[in-house]
Amino acid sequence: MTGTHGDQVVALGCALLLSAVFVLELVTPDAVVGALALLPLAIGEWMLSRWMAGVVMAAGVLLFSITMLLETGNRLTILLVAIPVLVTAGLIRVCAASLYVATAAVQESRREAVSAARGDEPALPTLTRREVEVARLAALAFTAAEIGQQLHIGERTVESHIASTYVKLGIRSRSELIRIATKLG
Repeated sequence: MTGTHGDQVVALGCALLLSAVFVLELVTPDAVVGALALLPLAIGEWMLSRWMAGVVMAAGVLLFSITMLLETGNRLTILLVAIPVLVTAGLIRVCAASLYVATAAVQESRREAVSAARGDEPALPTLTRREVEVARLAALAFTAAEIGQQLHIGERTVESHIASTYVKLGIRSRSELIRIATKLG
């Protein structure tokens, strides 16, 4: 669902469900309702893009924090519920991300196998739009800082894109990147 309109709808639904859980928590201070926040957090972390999943997680942290401030008598209970709920949601996100990467790798290897069976010229692995932009600039001898300034992203993000590009293309140096830069789509 990454990058689609459905991504925003699911994120909004998760945020509304989280809000409902926390309103219910505030209305019933003697019941531990905050544990129900795991459901919308899990849905959000599993289904959404990295950015939207981060928004849903931030909403969960914010709502747990507000609840702790408002329910002074139950702070320990809320903390004992919040930590496992948020950690579990984070682990769900890690699993979803690794499954996405593994699935993409399998699909790419299948495309390469079909291409090889047809006798086609070996295709380059699919790079994201941002990876292509970063790789082209890196091939033109721009530094990570210069690329970051030009694309309005952080230097570490640039380095991450370059590392990902090297892995996808199976290369180890800038000179190899320069050689294949003309083939980048």
